[in-house]
Amino acid sequence: MTPEKIIIYDSIPAKVCLFLCNLSLPIWGVLAPAMAGLTAVFGIICLLGLMVGLNENSWNDLIKILGFCFYLILLFFLGTIAKGLIEDNKILISEDGLTVPILPSLSNKMRRFIEWREIKSIMLVGDLGEVDNLKLHMMLDEGTVKLGLDGISNNDIEYLLVSMSNWLPQRAQDLRLQELKESLWNAGSLESANQDHALSFTRMWEDELSDRFSSTAYIPLNPGQKLLDSTVKVIKQLAFGGWSAVYLVQESNTKLKVLKECVIPPLASDDLKAKALGMFSREAQLLLKLDHPKIVKVHEHFSEADRQYLLLDYVSGQNLRQLVRLQGPMHQLDALDYGEQLADILIYLHELEPPMVHRDLTPDNIVVNGDKVMLIDFGAANEIVGTATGTLIGKQGYIAPEQFRGHATVLSDLYALGATLHFMLCGREPEALCQSTPQALVKVFPALDLLVQSLTNQDQSERPQSAKIVKGKIAAIRQLPLE
Repeated sequence: MTPEKIIIYDSIPAKVCLFLCNLSLPIWGVLAPAMAGLTAVFGIICLLGLMVGLNENSWNDLIKILGFCFYLILLFFLGTIAKGLIEDNKILISEDGLTVPILPSLSNKMRRFIEWREIKSIMLVGDLGEVDNLKLHMMLDEGTVKLGLDGISNNDIEYLLVSMSNWLPQRAQDLRLQELKESLWNAGSLESANQDHALSFTRMWEDELSDRFSSTAYIPLNPGQKLLDSTVKVIKQLAFGGWSAVYLVQESNTKLKVLKECVIPPLASDDLKAKALGMFSREAQLLLKLDHPKIVKVHEHFSEADRQYLLLDYVSGQNLRQLVRLQGPMHQLDALDYGEQLADILIYLHELEPPMVHRDLTPDNIVVNGDKVMLIDFGAANEIVGTATGTLIGKQGYIAPEQFRGHATVLSDLYALGATLHFMLCGREPEALCQSTPQALVKVFPALDLLVQSLTNQDQSERPQSAKIVKGKIAAIRQLPLE
């Protein structure tokens, strides 16, 4: 299961067990293996004595010594395994289900992964006014899994509740879950009234999840279908999600191209539909005019059967996400090289009149071919759906706070560049709405770590104020000697 979200679960029972485990560490982790070693030596000496004819009646004693040695070794291994299991304090959440830590799974026959459809009902136990004392009881066919909310941060509780309301069958949902979600939401709204940059995490997660994973009536094109007066034939589907899809197509029976399709949800209001169509048409015209060696060429914008299409060049190669998954985190000099090329692309986009904000700079939209990168996708097609539905599309960790609020700027692209650098360096997704610090995970130039921190600053005014400045900083860091 690929997790959409990792939640840290620091429950009191887990903390107590870990404390006891660490307290007894000198016994099972130091004394036991040491005594096992001494006992083994003594046993070998006794065995040698038996072999030369001494202590011929001591076989039973030797067996007892070897048995004692075995139990000491077993104690060491059991202690090591128990400590590792107790230290696993992560809840993994995806559209398929959730994986719970070892302690809550004990009442479920130690089955840690729970599919959403397995949950028969959920009950919230405790006073809603005291979140830290609340417990979540998940009733399954063969057991009950209990999670104390005192071990989860408020932001993560909100994400968990939104996930449940999004993926659980309606019959399984406790009405009090909605009350708790609204209570946390209102608390976030009150905080937002007092702090200009505060954001309701519930609204953010709800918008994101409902758009990305809600079931729809949208049906993608099938291989063999033809468009644009039969000059474009669909070869296969490359990606599909929400109300959009990407296809590999053949143009005029010769050249391979990429076709990006977007559909305005039929339930959107007429005003939103008109706004989305107008915005998409304007942005498509801008994309058609782009001319940069590291930006995929857009050749055509057309509409058929109330669906919007962009026809682009086909670019072969792996995207950054695939590359990092296959080869692991990048060397910092490679990451700097790619980062400098991406900064070049942003300089070009941001210096257009008017400036073009990409809105969707993520590892999925960057193809690597040798030592060069190519930007293959834009946020334009996502924006048409986002405008029509009132929701936001994009990878959470790469979206700046102001973009979550619907006000993307050129500095939002710089935030995404910083998050992409973090992914290249660490091989891990950046945390949503958090300042990234690669040095916490890998060894990098201090100046590079500071650059990523500044790019992902939650306050726009604290970020570098242009892509040119970022390129200059990257060029300076590349000249630093390796330690």
